[in-house]
Amino acid sequence: MISMRTARKRSPAADQQRLKIGLFTDSFPPIINGVSVTLSNLHAELLAQGQDAHVFTFGNQETDQPNVWVTRGVPLGNSPFQGALMLDRPSTLIAEKLSVFHVNDPFNIAYIALRMAQRANRPLVFTNHTRHDIYLEEKWSSVLRPMLRLYVEAQMTYVMRMSDVITAPAYSSLRWMQQLAPDVADRMRVVHNGVQLQPYERIPENAVRRDQFGIGSQATIFGYVGRVAPEKNLEVFAHAFLVAVGQGADAHWVVIGDGSSRADLEAITAPVRERVHFLGKLPNQEMPRYLPMFDVFATPSVSEVNPISVIEAIACSKPFLGVRADWWDEYPNHQQAGILAENNPADLAAAISWFCQQEGARRAMGVHAHQISCHFDVRQVAAQWIEIYRTLGEQYALIQAS
Repeated sequence: MISMRTARKRSPAADQQRLKIGLFTDSFPPIINGVSVTLSNLHAELLAQGQDAHVFTFGNQETDQPNVWVTRGVPLGNSPFQGALMLDRPSTLIAEKLSVFHVNDPFNIAYIALRMAQRANRPLVFTNHTRHDIYLEEKWSSVLRPMLRLYVEAQMTYVMRMSDVITAPAYSSLRWMQQLAPDVADRMRVVHNGVQLQPYERIPENAVRRDQFGIGSQATIFGYVGRVAPEKNLEVFAHAFLVAVGQGADAHWVVIGDGSSRADLEAITAPVRERVHFLGKLPNQEMPRYLPMFDVFATPSVSEVNPISVIEAIACSKPFLGVRADWWDEYPNHQQAGILAENNPADLAAAISWFCQQEGARRAMGVHAHQISCHFDVRQVAAQWIEIYRTLGEQYALIQAS
């Protein structure tokens, strides 16, 4: 493992070893989701560690970020994503000189990167960030689901078989990928998501206060950050919150994010609307100001893959409340840092009430949560990636030399 001190120190010898890395993605700011935040963190850290890292994506807005290349595309339906048949000329000129191609989506941009990597005879890495199988079950009707499943599985399998290294941020996702393409399972491994932990490890001077929302000092705040969409399973938490408050829990629920489920959640929690606060979408860089206000980070999702929002919350020493799902296994000794309830309102309501009554236990769990977050420091994760890139580059150089 490259030490952080060594990785950040620059020398003529280090310059000679710089890698020209291409991160290809359909998700990058101004699109805000777990993938875009993950890649923003990784890109910035690769640059900080002396690598020549570039992001290639589609969009309709120019960017002043260093080494980010945006090709104008066409909108893909009503989604925020765009697509195109090829990169524009400035992006292509940079991509043709890459040492390694790192694809982070299995769809449109993957084929562009794959063709370019083959022409340049450069290694290709593929990271799958999403449990597409679970999302299909939760977002699409039973009529469309079989056709979409065949399409997604075909895309995934093809890109994996054409890749030299295949990674996932979580073992639960890796197991699904191994089932899809068992013939290339030996190329697969887990590399967790990385987060810049430092902004979350101290409370900023301009941190948001609970009294700004009329929340008393004795109340327990359950916070959520992410899409407000059906696949996040927020309705079950809304019902549980209503039950817990009805049973006397002094709780408030703060929801940061927006989406198609918001109206339903507002309707469910209407009897206790003074205790529910929908703040809408906020820039990710604002999270260090908002997370300190939470007492518990609550996420009932069963379809995550090592989510950035959880890592940021536990870095801020917040215990968690979730429902039982295999993606929690990514967090070592997570039983000491929070509670996983059954996926039903009654069990979640009992956990909400427990947290409201156990301030000392909450704080102790928060200490353990912070310790767990250290496993996801982006400096360590970027060093892992550099090792993977460098090893692949050396293997390709030996093959070419022979």
